[in-house]
Amino acid sequence: MSTFVKGGGTASSTFGPREFLRSTNPKPQTESYTVAKGSVPAQTITNGDGSTSSVKILQPGTVMAKITSGPDSGKIGPFQAEATDGRQTAANIVGLELTYLPWQLNERDVEVSVVTNGTAVQAWCVELNAAGAEIALTNTTADAMRGLKRLDINFA
Repeated sequence: MSTFVKGGGTASSTFGPREFLRSTNPKPQTESYTVAKGSVPAQTITNGDGSTSSVKILQPGTVMAKITSGPDSGKIGPFQAEATDGRQTAANIVGLELTYLPWQLNERDVEVSVVTNGTAVQAWCVELNAAGAEIALTNTTADAMRGLKRLDINFA
């Protein structure tokens, strides 16, 4: 008979896809883009054995913006007001990330879907601060997104 011993290990960091849409009916409209792996900062997670790993995780609900300068020009990355490659410009925002990427950006650029038309919960959406950490979507960025012609995202 097998046995099971509970405990003794270290709690690992929990992560999984974030919900950000108020409703999926009607289905949100999306567009395809390529995310530049260099635009996504690494996060430190704790493994089950207590060790840590540095992993690039891109969550759904992240505001994404077009990169307009540098080697990744034409790709997208998380909106960050302090970026210097075009992602800091509100007019370059393309929508909200829909694809969950738990490790793929460690290896390569990845193709994703970005919501351009739908209803989202503003408090569940994120952008990056100066240090590259996720923060709740600010009213300033949400207002800027409402003013863009190619986006029709309502925030609840």
